[in-house]
Amino acid sequence: MTQEDQPISGVNSHIEKYLDYYCGLSHAPGFAILLKGEWGCGKTWFINKYREKLEKKNKKFLYVSLYGMTSFSEIENSFFQQLHPVLSSKGMAITGTILKGLLKGALKIDLDGDKQDDGSLSIQIPEINLPEYLKNTDKCILIFDDLERCQIDIENLLGYINYFVEHQDLKVIMVANEVKLERNDNYKNIKEKLIGKTFDIARDLHGALESFTQEIDNSNVKSFLLNNKELIEEIYLEAKYENLRSLKQIILDFERIFQELPEKSKSIAELLKKILRLLLAFSIEVKRGSLLPKNINRLKEAQEFEYNESRKNYFQKNKSKDSQNSLLSPSDEEDNKVLISLKKIIDQHQFWNLLIYEPLPNLEWWQDFLNLGKINENELKQSILNSKYFADENTPNWIRLWHFYDTDMTDNEFHILLEKVEAEYADKEFIEIGEILHVTGVFFNLCNSGLYPNKTKQDILHDAKDYIDDLVNENQLDLSLIQNPNSTKLYSPTGYQGLGYQGIELDEFKEFNSYISEAKKSALEQKLPQLGLELLDIMQRDKWQFHRMLCMNNFSDYQEWDSRYSKIPILKYIAPQDFMNRFLSMSFYDKGSCLGTFSERYESVNFSQVLQEELPWLKNIQELLLEEANNKQYKLRGYKLKFLSEKYLSKALEKLSNDEQSN
Repeated sequence: MTQEDQPISGVNSHIEKYLDYYCGLSHAPGFAILLKGEWGCGKTWFINKYREKLEKKNKKFLYVSLYGMTSFSEIENSFFQQLHPVLSSKGMAITGTILKGLLKGALKIDLDGDKQDDGSLSIQIPEINLPEYLKNTDKCILIFDDLERCQIDIENLLGYINYFVEHQDLKVIMVANEVKLERNDNYKNIKEKLIGKTFDIARDLHGALESFTQEIDNSNVKSFLLNNKELIEEIYLEAKYENLRSLKQIILDFERIFQELPEKSKSIAELLKKILRLLLAFSIEVKRGSLLPKNINRLKEAQEFEYNESRKNYFQKNKSKDSQNSLLSPSDEEDNKVLISLKKIIDQHQFWNLLIYEPLPNLEWWQDFLNLGKINENELKQSILNSKYFADENTPNWIRLWHFYDTDMTDNEFHILLEKVEAEYADKEFIEIGEILHVTGVFFNLCNSGLYPNKTKQDILHDAKDYIDDLVNENQLDLSLIQNPNSTKLYSPTGYQGLGYQGIELDEFKEFNSYISEAKKSALEQKLPQLGLELLDIMQRDKWQFHRMLCMNNFSDYQEWDSRYSKIPILKYIAPQDFMNRFLSMSFYDKGSCLGTFSERYESVNFSQVLQEELPWLKNIQELLLEEANNKQYKLRGYKLKFLSEKYLSKALEKLSNDEQSN
């Protein structure tokens, strides 16, 4: 069997054989072929593969996608570009336009003799005077794809195509989602005259997967995917998902992720399989519309969700009555619907329970990837390196314990490891908030699973709150107001160091997380007067840093102090006279920069509402400034101070005062 004779698709091999017969006829058959199927079934992939076969056999054909086309001249332009690629090139723009006009003659196709190029006219079988360049096609095979997506009236379009079949003796292959075409009542009558054979394109998952994988540039990715075709097909079939177009996008997404993985992880097949499984499962449900990317980080909560049917029925019965009679508020009921929907998705995929319990990377990473197309390289790296695949004697005990679910440790090893982490926790060895949340979450999860009978969840919660209180008393609580997105110590409400918090769906964990937030807020308020004095030092030393600390910004060259006070009313903690003493010692230029910072600080409506508490302080500063200006009346210094007050402070005060009134 020669390369040209290799079958395109096993499930559609009978269609391929007939097309070989049809295209190989020495005479005009007098009818067209229709390849039909629903969107995403692989129609275009099949016809593109068949075009490659025609090229290898030196068969002449012209292909046009009718997607969005509104006139016959657009179709002919596509034909012209294929027949005369040199004349259609950018370098031949002027000459090509002239020659194209000569070749085409009157390019407009007059369907009804009124000299109008109008594809919307109602016609039967049009008399079309095709330009010479289309008549001299040496019996080309014409392929029209995406018929149902063409903007030309379907009756006129099929009449136009029929002219090539009936009067030009050309062979024509059409590709369409016929369900859309059948909405036109006249379609069936025209179809009987034009179309001689109709074939249903069956979804060829195996063939499409093989083809898409061969197009991958990265040889390592290509090799891995080819070795795991059965895994991909298994997930596709289990999900009962039939859109092959999405499969190509998923494969390309996997290549993107693979390129960002740590080098030493790219050869670990099991790790790659886990990422591939999650990518397939998440992508399929998102593309199907059953999973919103914003809800991905709630999958673990949904996994544990137990919805009381009696409460649901009670709510349904009483939802038309007064809201006080209802056990569930509308917002609660809507939230429950989200969790129920997510629970159904999990149950549809047998392997999801395991993957969601320990996703790789964490669920928040997947949420950003599928919602924004964003690859957080640092989070990805941390998640991989902290996974069980890289655990060794140097791995922190809490990380090893975090992996208790998916490792082969014995009961004895588990209990020894648990005792070590308990001892470290008791000795307050964990300072990072993310680590404390992780260890506490593991304790909650073990207790909830019956693997930690020594304490109840309330006991664990009590100990955890004491832990935070001790950090506050010892001034060791991390009060970072913002976090460097490139930091390895970045933590979020859902995870830290690439690992998602265990027990996050439990009420006790949520209460502990809230307790930490309140503790940080309280500790910060106590420290703000000291931070205010430090800010005055910065104001005198570096006006640009002062500006970036007080105003919201998105600079690419990240600094740890960027925007840290943009949403915190720190100025009210600075004694006005202390500020004035520092301010008056600065140069005129630096004074302007300083007050200009105040003017810009309140530009954002969202932030100015948060900063309302600074309004009395700002008024006090203006009073002191004008008092100083009046003391220097008739002097240049007094004039300059008054000028700065009117130019900057008045603007800032006006903005805050207006927002106060509107609020």
